Parts: sequence; C-alpha cells; structure tokens
Amino acid sequence: MIYLDNAATSRFKPRSVLEAISYDLTHSANSGRSGHRDAIAAGLKIENCRDFLKRALHAEDADVIFTKSCTEALNLSIFGLIKGGERVLTSANEHNSVLRPLAELERNRQITLDILPQSADGKISIEDISEHAEHADIMVFGGACNVTGAETDLREVGKIAMRNNATLIVDGAQCVPLADINVENFGISMLACPGHKGLHALQGTGFLLKRGNIKLKPLIFGGTGTYSSSIYQPLDAPEAYEAGTQFAGGIAALHAGAKWSFENAAHTRKKFDNMTEQLVYNLKLLKSTVYSVKNKYGIVSFNIGDTDSSLVAQLLDDSDIAVRSGLHCAPLVHKRLGTLEQGAVRVSLGVETTPSDITSFCTALESIIKRLVR
Repeated sequence: MIYLDNAATSRFKPRSVLEAISYDLTHSANSGRSGHRDAIAAGLKIENCRDFLKRALHAEDADVIFTKSCTEALNLSIFGLIKGGERVLTSANEHNSVLRPLAELERNRQITLDILPQSADGKISIEDISEHAEHADIMVFGGACNVTGAETDLREVGKIAMRNNATLIVDGAQCVPLADINVENFGISMLACPGHKGLHALQGTGFLLKRGNIKLKPLIFGGTGTYSSSIYQPLDAPEAYEAGTQFAGGIAALHAGAKWSFENAAHTRKKFDNMTEQLVYNLKLLKSTVYSVKNKYGIVSFNIGDTDSSLVAQLLDDSDIAVRSGLHCAPLVHKRLGTLEQGAVRVSLGVETTPSDITSFCTALESIIKRLVR
C-alpha cells in the first residue's frame, strides 16, 4: 500500500521504536510502584524521555506530563487552567481537540470565547491576533492546520502573548518536530503533542509540556506511587497529573521516536516542501480544487468537482492508496472552504514517501477522474 495518511498516524517507525516496545513486552514492570530493578529501570526510561523532550523543545524549566494523546493533553491544559471568567482567543483553523473543550466552557458560561477567522490564504493573520489579544487572558493556537497545512507563526504569536501577559497554549499535533519551536524564547506556556504523528512513536502516547509556574487542576485522580498515605491527590508535577499506571514501554518508544524525528527534522522539512509543491502542481493539472499550497508539514487537501470526498478516497483505496476524506475534525476550516457537506480528500506525506509514490497517486487519481466525469 502507498500510505498517504500520516497526518492521522505516521506509518513509519524507526527500528529503535520497535526495539523499545519489544523490550518492554518481555520486561514489563510498573514504574514508580515497586523497588525491584525492572521497575526502577522502567522509571528511569520515563524520566530520560522527559529530559529529552525538554531539551529538544528548549524548555528546561518546564514539566513534561505524559498523556495517552494530544487530545488529553489539550483537555488537561484547558480544563486544568480555567477558573471561570477568562477571555480566550483561538482561531477557526483549530482541531476539535481545541474547539470542543472551549465551546463546552463557553456554553457553560465559564469563559468568553473569541474565534478568529482565516485570511484568504487560509492562515490566521498575525495582525488579527495582535488586535484581539489585547482582551485575552488565554490564547490557544495550533502550529499548523491539519486540513491545509497552513502555518501559524508561533514566534510572533508568542511575542503577542508575552506583550499582553496572556497564557499561550500551543497544539503541536501537526507541527512538532518540523516547526522550529523554542518554548522559552517563544513565550509558550503549554505545548501539547501526540507521540504517534511527527514523532513516529505509538498510538496511546502523548504529552503536555507545562511551564513550571503554571498551576493546573488534575483531570484524573488516583494512585501516583507518591504520598500514598494520603487520600488526597498530590499537588506536585508531574505526579499530580499522571494518576494510574504509566505506559512505560510506550514512553520509552516515544523517546526513541522523538530522538530519531528531531535528528531528521531538517531533511524531512526540505523533503515535504519539495514534494507538496510537486503534488499541488499535479493536482492543479488534473483540474482538482486544491485547498493547500506547498508546505513543510506534508499536508495537501483537494476535491474533484462536487464528488463526495469519501468516494474518491474509496476509489484510491481500491488502487491500494491510503488517504483520508471527510471533515478531519476541523469543522470551521471546512465551513470557510465551503466543504461541510462534501468534505475533502487529504494527502499527508510521510518520511518514507517517495517521488514515485506521488507519481503513482497522480496516475491513479487521473484514472479515477476519467471514470467520474465521463
């Protein structure tokens, strides 16, 4: 299969990831719960992953909290921060992992929510952010749109947040490690990431990187392996937010995948920039409606006339090519594009994608178009 659905989950896994999870399957131990050597070793692997992520994202003073997904990390950052009455600024380019928690808080009248529209190029205007940030206590933005690949300039957004003394939460699902992120210099208060996308690790892993001065309410209460004489949840990070048994093998694999991914990020950025340009050019030659421009995140969405996107994706699947169709959990993006009914076909590249894969995809799509329009 030609796998072009990497924005949902990366297909390629480095050998070190496979070795890390395989080792854990035969050396399972509950980190932080026992004093024997295997439990201690599992705990050390978790701490090594925390240390690596802080270094890689330039956040030495931060806490790394492990979660099962980027969605959980975003929920922890948002629900854990809100006390009531805050003014929150976000954008129409965001995933439902951001929009739904915020919409729920607004519906319950716990926050005032301001959602910025996209510009004509699909991006969020820095000028708009600057203007509206004057009234914001919290700002929540993704580094890249998961439908179009449109980038948000996090460096500039961070400057705006710092200037207005606003807490900045970043959704890193589509931009880490390909965006150049410096948490300390960019004024990022919290950064949420999955393990299974650009970091080439496993589903069921993710993390929230939180500045040490940020205080959150836990989402989950339970055993932490510390302060076990008390029936009350400990207050110290990361234990306060990691109740229950940790996915030690998954976190060890996350460390391996993140290390490989950051080491290869420069090459991947260049590759995706070149290949998305080729893809957009070919799609336009095929008279498709293209919603993306070339980008370093490897994301290109399109439609064929008014054909339902799910049909196009199914026909590509029949040709042994995997893409994603539908609304991609980003309804406000599709509202602007006018594709709420039709959805869109999304091609998302991976580190293993080759130019011949793109050629095969375009050839298959050309054949599909001929079948659909005759």
